[in-house]
Amino acid sequence: MILIYIIFGLYYSSLSIQAVHVSSCAKWNTTGITVIGTNSPGNASNQLYLPQGMFLHRETNTLYIADTNNRRIQMFSLNSAPSMGVTVASNIDSMSAIYVDDDGLTMYVALQYENRVEKWIKNALNGEQTGDQCKQCTGVWLDKEKNIYMTESGTHSILKWSPTTNTKTTVAGRTDELGQTADKLYFPRGIYINRLNDALYVADMMNNRIQKWNRNSQEGITIAGSKDGISGDDNSKLASPSYVWVDEESDIIYIADSDNNRIQRWLPNQLTGTTIAGGAGRGNADNQLSVPNSLTFDNLGNLYVCDGKNHRVQMFLLIDNQTCPTSPTSHSHALFTKIPTITLNILMFLSWIILTNSKLN
Repeated sequence: MILIYIIFGLYYSSLSIQAVHVSSCAKWNTTGITVIGTNSPGNASNQLYLPQGMFLHRETNTLYIADTNNRRIQMFSLNSAPSMGVTVASNIDSMSAIYVDDDGLTMYVALQYENRVEKWIKNALNGEQTGDQCKQCTGVWLDKEKNIYMTESGTHSILKWSPTTNTKTTVAGRTDELGQTADKLYFPRGIYINRLNDALYVADMMNNRIQKWNRNSQEGITIAGSKDGISGDDNSKLASPSYVWVDEESDIIYIADSDNNRIQRWLPNQLTGTTIAGGAGRGNADNQLSVPNSLTFDNLGNLYVCDGKNHRVQMFLLIDNQTCPTSPTSHSHALFTKIPTITLNILMFLSWIILTNSKLN
């Protein structure tokens, strides 16, 4: 057991160094490690209860989790082995998504049934509404100019709130009009803004697809799933996707395919995706997920999944990062910046020891 703590300490301390280039053909261990939570609901500092959102603040390697049914935001440092969370905000109802600003102090929380986004300063006693009403608010993100984007699921649209002008505009979808055409959405949920080009990515949940809306566009482009809104469990389809994460340089997207209980990777201009975690049926085994609702990557390229109905966060270790055979869509992309290969090999070896010992104990 002492060995495990030493290895975890070495492993997590490495997360603050420069990050790895992740190949578009990278593979993750399909057996996850529960790093936060206990597979059962609870309100202790090492437990979660139906978490509905997660955000990694990269500058500090800190995970923030919307611990929805405990009505709190929990903070877990990845610079040491995650164990006990720190409550940084509490008494918050119906959280459905969280975004942490670059300063690491300001959090934006989408409150689905309170119909608003709240801005919370870490350790404040109360949050304050930002922007106008957001009906059934299920997503929130900021662009580089600090404009606030909100998913207004109740009107099937995405709103943009400017704190400079105190005005809002609809940037995706048609207000109160649901549909499968390119200009419409149907109960959208998670959103992501690419800071390099201001492209908006939308998990168009009830249309079972991911839509990309270029800046000032009047229509979205289906980049994953069925453009006609058809659900399915093969690699060409999605079922109620709730979250999308974007590698901003390569435009590769990663999707929480919630009703299929899996995480999908989708390369640009492809008709099918690849399952990188889950996909073994709904359950709480180490290789299973139960309605995953958000995801992120650490500086080593390891995948973290907010496994909502299992009340936990699963980590899937990056185990194969070889460059793909040369093709137009096969290339390595930097999640952040490059880490020396020898260091990566050492860390992957430590990762293997962590996984092995977790099974033995």
